[in-house]
Amino acid sequence: MSNDVNQSYWSASVELPKYPELKENITSHILIAGGGISGLMNAYQLAVRGYEVTLIEGNELVGGTTANTTARITAQQGLIYSQLKSQKDANTAQLYYESQMSAINEIESIVKKYNIDCDFKRVDSVIYAEHEKSLKDLKKEEKVYKELSIDGHLTTNEHDLPFETAGELIMKNQAEFHPLKFLQGIIEVLEDLNVTIYEHTRAKSADGNTLTTVNNHSIDFEYLIIATHFPFLDIENFYFNSFKISYGYGLVAETSTPIPEHLSMSGHDGAGLSIRNVVKPDSALPVLLFGGLGHGSYEENDMAMQLSKLEHYAGQKTANKDTLYAYRAQDLMTADSLPFIGHFNKQDKHYFVASGFNKYGMTNGVLSSLIISDLIEDKDNMYKEMLDPGRKKGTFQQLKQHLTNPFHVAESEIKNMAESHPNLDDLHLEKGEGTVAKDGMSKKGVYRDEDNYYVVSNRCTHMGCSLGWNNDDKTWDCACHGSRFNYTGKVIEGPATDNLDSEIRPSK
Repeated sequence: MSNDVNQSYWSASVELPKYPELKENITSHILIAGGGISGLMNAYQLAVRGYEVTLIEGNELVGGTTANTTARITAQQGLIYSQLKSQKDANTAQLYYESQMSAINEIESIVKKYNIDCDFKRVDSVIYAEHEKSLKDLKKEEKVYKELSIDGHLTTNEHDLPFETAGELIMKNQAEFHPLKFLQGIIEVLEDLNVTIYEHTRAKSADGNTLTTVNNHSIDFEYLIIATHFPFLDIENFYFNSFKISYGYGLVAETSTPIPEHLSMSGHDGAGLSIRNVVKPDSALPVLLFGGLGHGSYEENDMAMQLSKLEHYAGQKTANKDTLYAYRAQDLMTADSLPFIGHFNKQDKHYFVASGFNKYGMTNGVLSSLIISDLIEDKDNMYKEMLDPGRKKGTFQQLKQHLTNPFHVAESEIKNMAESHPNLDDLHLEKGEGTVAKDGMSKKGVYRDEDNYYVVSNRCTHMGCSLGWNNDDKTWDCACHGSRFNYTGKVIEGPATDNLDSEIRPSK
């Protein structure tokens, strides 16, 4: 396993510009909170239409989920079209396919317009089945493809693959790229369009037409777009209970048996790995990116162990040599498998949200910019009702999610309460170690860095859930809603906006 654990090839191969922290009160016509693909693309679409735009990011641009994506730009998102037809109707399935293709076409158009060197290319997406019994699922999805006139088909012997499959469902004319090279080009365009960008500027609250940062600076706006990974105003409209947190893993490896260059693959059964080629000019061998082994945030799985499993399963598919990069990603999953894009609530038409992309943020991040820019200009958009956050999600799916989320939270809390922990006063850690310790009736998170112990509250400042220690990242992670804090207690990923109570004690 590579030493570059939890660093993607994308972030390692691109150096993005740095931007200052906001240190004064300002005003802006459009304010965007969040510096991933969704925030940057919304800034782009509005800036090219002539609006004054300010974007704030709590950490650094594209340092979160966008950096850890597989960057498969595809409308083939699992077996979603048979699901949508069954749970909603054929028109919704057709409309969702068209929305994803419009996003792919928009990316290609932007790449050509600004001559962005980001390894963009058209490929065919493939869902492969390893077992014969799974073919019935692929056949059901293929039937919907035909009904919706989706360009694709099921095959059993069309491609020269380095591993055996029982069948492959193809969707033609999809794409892939280097996401950070693409966004590097977008950032250059934003600078030319005089978009103002602040990093290390975390949104805390919004009241009326004023947003307040965690450092108590205010930004007055006419329109606010919430493009943070998890909406920071999540208490409103029960956003905190609208998503399931899913962890997934990725690794980049050199191989002597790559998949064909015109394919981008995703497994339906077995280990269910996604596989795509990566352009890495300094590698002597072809390079593949593998993704998979996803699980809920409430399921305790050691990151290093998951990455080791992923390396093992990847080795069963292709003859891999060195693993170059390995990392974990965090995604928000919705009850009906459709993203939340549109008005944040029904009361204030000046607030917008883009979130819950169900692992397909490349298309849906771009799509959000097309929809929200139309809404701001009071133009009709054919996808707005389908993806409206206030839509009816389907009684069964929504009820299931709203019931299981609190159940998993409670289950995780009960388990944490039952675990035994060492007393803080008797604790001895080696340098670089972290753990939960008892401090009287409460629990604290403790990390040793050189000669000091960093002692933090073990309760997330969002809704009070217990925090777990992530030894690979040296962070305190919340399994309930995905907030993360560094070992000093500082928020590095929301929805939490407040830092943990902390103190520094000398080591013994």
